[in-house]
Amino acid sequence: MDAIEASNPPVSSLRRTLLLAGIITLSSCSSGGRRTPPEPTEPLSAEDELLKHKFRGLRGGQLRVDSLFRVEGLNIFDEDGYLFFAHSGLTPPHRTNASYGADFGVPKFLRFEWRENFKMEPRGALNRGLPDGAYYGGTLLGNYTIPVASRIPDALLEDKRRNGGGFRLKIRIHPDGPLIGWDLERGIGTGPDGSKFHHAGGDFQEAYIYQGQVLRKGWFIHPKTGERIETVY
Repeated sequence: MDAIEASNPPVSSLRRTLLLAGIITLSSCSSGGRRTPPEPTEPLSAEDELLKHKFRGLRGGQLRVDSLFRVEGLNIFDEDGYLFFAHSGLTPPHRTNASYGADFGVPKFLRFEWRENFKMEPRGALNRGLPDGAYYGGTLLGNYTIPVASRIPDALLEDKRRNGGGFRLKIRIHPDGPLIGWDLERGIGTGPDGSKFHHAGGDFQEAYIYQGQVLRKGWFIHPKTGERIETVY
């Protein structure tokens, strides 16, 4: 009786052995697909679907920022509260150029704030629940939120898709509120005014300066009065 039991292992032991062999066989035949299903994503809102279609092919561009007065402690946040741009101090006619990225081509909204006697210490912003690099403290002088994506013309975006060019999002700080502009940059002399900029529009356009000479004055629309004012930068 004892010999018979030794040559025939219990059914439960045999099943475990067969199951393990099957797992090893299946593992060696893996097709390389996902081992787990992808994380579910939230469906886009109707507004975001429209923006995705409008800005298809554009996920960012060049950013140009200047100011009409000495502005300090400048923070610019996007609609999600991320720090889009920051600068300790801008003085006309100097400008800052950078690049940016955005889910739908440009931010939906931008919130601007600037201050005097601001502070910036290591981890100071993070310790106050602000994005790293943001300015804080002092006296808040400006606080504005303005739409951006909804203002970009469809004609500019369609021309970029067909004929190329570098999209520029432009910001100019005015004491009574920020100004937003945009254009496409191509080769020198290709623009309708002899510059390299196409579809220039918005609240302002900088002067066209070539080799130190002002070939075309700039302009801006006063955010309160609506008056169009020319500039040489």
